[in-house]
Amino acid sequence: MRRLLFLLAFFGLALAEIGNKPALFFSMLNLKPATGPVDFARGKLATETLGGYLYKVRYVGPATDVEAQGRVIAAALGAPQLKGAYVKWFTANKDAIKAEKRPVRVKLGEAHVLTLELKNDKVLLEVAPFELPENAFGKPRHVLGEKGPLIREYSDFYCPYCQRLALKVLPQIKAELVEKGIARFEYRHFPLVEIHADAFEAARASECAAEQGKFWPFHDRLFADLANKKGANYLKIAKDLGLEEKRFSDCLASGRYRDVVQNMRDEAERLGLSGTPSVFVGPFKLPNPFDVELYARYAAMAAAKK
Repeated sequence: MRRLLFLLAFFGLALAEIGNKPALFFSMLNLKPATGPVDFARGKLATETLGGYLYKVRYVGPATDVEAQGRVIAAALGAPQLKGAYVKWFTANKDAIKAEKRPVRVKLGEAHVLTLELKNDKVLLEVAPFELPENAFGKPRHVLGEKGPLIREYSDFYCPYCQRLALKVLPQIKAELVEKGIARFEYRHFPLVEIHADAFEAARASECAAEQGKFWPFHDRLFADLANKKGANYLKIAKDLGLEEKRFSDCLASGRYRDVVQNMRDEAERLGLSGTPSVFVGPFKLPNPFDVELYARYAAMAAAKK
């Protein structure tokens, strides 16, 4: 069943109508917005909202009408081109799904889940965000803000995309969500040591700065230096930020916080994260961590769910 993940990963930057206004989903199917079940093709279509945004899409219809199933899934993800991928996959895997005799869950890219069940001549499907319970995450350490759902970013200082998020997106998140009490923001370590040899030590250096209450200034400066190809001179950054230099250098030399960083990396792998930046807003995996408006919509969903 995991084949569908790879079929749909190509379209990972789809608009994703889940997390958007329900009217957009209905418009993709040429339907009028509705709050209850509606007729679609030869089946029934229903939606569920959270905080005014589309949360789940459910469809029950003939198992033979694969085109209708594909249209519903494509509309839920805001990507019409997914219909063809689904039709091919379902046709190839129909017998295996039926043999399960229970609902089958398959990830759609990184941020959505498809649940399928075949009963007699009917197919029951649901498209929903990928979400995790609060106890799946470790205790927060580096948090901006006091109110609202917690946005968790799993990040690597040497990742160019994380640098882009830290320098271009995070300032907007702070201004539009954190400072207004709509959401909080947390940084969690996911050093990709397989491709960034120095990422683990960079994470540990940030923890040594946090020991003196300067995690976020160190975070901002290190990301800026690396993005501008200045390299990572941890001691110079510490000095420029006014940290007690001997205490900081002793922390680096001691190997302190190695377990903290490793535990966060292990957590990211346990959650099935495949890269950085990976972002959760409350329980929900965010489809596109560079879309600031999407953070606000998912924060509203997370607040409503809580």
